[in-house]
Amino acid sequence: MPMVVTGGGRVEGTREAILGILRRRDGVSVDVFADELGLAGATVRRHLDVLLRDGLVSVEQERGRTGRPRYAFSLTESGAEQFPHHYVRLTHRLLDEIVQLDTGETEGRDGTALADLLFDKMSGRLAGEYASRVSGETLEERVRSAAALLAEEGLDFDVEAGGEVGYGEVGGSGIVLLGRGCPCARFASGRDVASCDHDRQLLEDVIGSPVSALKRADLPSEFLCGYRVGG
Repeated sequence: MPMVVTGGGRVEGTREAILGILRRRDGVSVDVFADELGLAGATVRRHLDVLLRDGLVSVEQERGRTGRPRYAFSLTESGAEQFPHHYVRLTHRLLDEIVQLDTGETEGRDGTALADLLFDKMSGRLAGEYASRVSGETLEERVRSAAALLAEEGLDFDVEAGGEVGYGEVGGSGIVLLGRGCPCARFASGRDVASCDHDRQLLEDVIGSPVSALKRADLPSEFLCGYRVGG
């Protein structure tokens, strides 16, 4: 699915790559873009000017710095909307679970309890379908394979090996999965962990290794949920 800008035109390859970097983290400087993309700073600035014009990125000057001003770029809401969200399959799965409920399962349950039951059932079915399809000899390979498979269902996770990107407290040993669009993230509302137990159990069953939830305070701002696999 090609990425498009609000006005209907294609986002050119380099600008798409810039948006991809900003999708993973906020506050990125021109120098960081240039280093990651292998481009001259002037070239990066030209692409950023277009993205600023189209409202896909925003920019702020960092305060408290001496010398030449440093500008930090972030993804706007319009920019985030350029990435596809594949929720159709999840919607169909939830509808299938709803029509299979019997009166004994629904009796005495309020809306939240019913939603919890549906996600629990759906997670179990997904685990049953995908666990046998996960490939890879190492844990990291299995995690990346699982993330790719679940992306087909609209469950969007970034995979970070320990220290690979260095998200503050998220770095360190083990492998981290960071999610943007968990449809049941509201189950974690008010809790100290940034997760829902349905996703945590699903990931554990599919990967075949213990999965623990990250604390909300350790979660990068652009993600809704986070999990550590292994150590």
